[in-house]
Amino acid sequence: MVSLKSIALATVALGASSVLAITPVDCYGAAHGEGFHPTGLFSAAGSALLHLCMSQDASQGYTNNVLAIPSCVAAYISQAGSEVAFSLGCQHPATNYNGTAIPHLDFNIYAQIVGDCAWNQPEACPITQQNIIDFIYRQIQQTETKPWPSSVDVVIGWYKYMTDWTKTGNTIPYHNFDDFLHYSYSTAN
Repeated sequence: MVSLKSIALATVALGASSVLAITPVDCYGAAHGEGFHPTGLFSAAGSALLHLCMSQDASQGYTNNVLAIPSCVAAYISQAGSEVAFSLGCQHPATNYNGTAIPHLDFNIYAQIVGDCAWNQPEACPITQQNIIDFIYRQIQQTETKPWPSSVDVVIGWYKYMTDWTKTGNTIPYHNFDDFLHYSYSTAN
């Protein structure tokens, strides 16, 4: 059976001119799917990060520049982009949160993840597993309820999902990470 969400995701995969088609079914699915990573694991931390992202996006006027908001980057990592895009789209349907429509990852956010080496190398240092663990925990610290993952292994699983998708080995360069944030969810479902 083909769901409306599957049709909308297929629309996302068609190309840059596509718009993320949000339906009431998508909004119901997003509300009930938040906190779930594509691996099938639920994390209250992912759900809290999504809510922080939605709040911060609203406070910035519903711009689609969500990859300039650290909590939104963390939300994309913790549950992949489809739930984040649908949740943001349900909150503000007039804004296009399609992966091909959102601007590239703000390099200042990348530097928050990897540290000063982002600025010291011509190609910037790649993201490591420890960088992601530290970044996620810093973002969770900003949430209202601070629901820590049940184990660091949860965040390590999110990182493994990213390295499997990017196929870059044990680290992830900026451009591959940016691609992951934009396009990983078009093939995640």
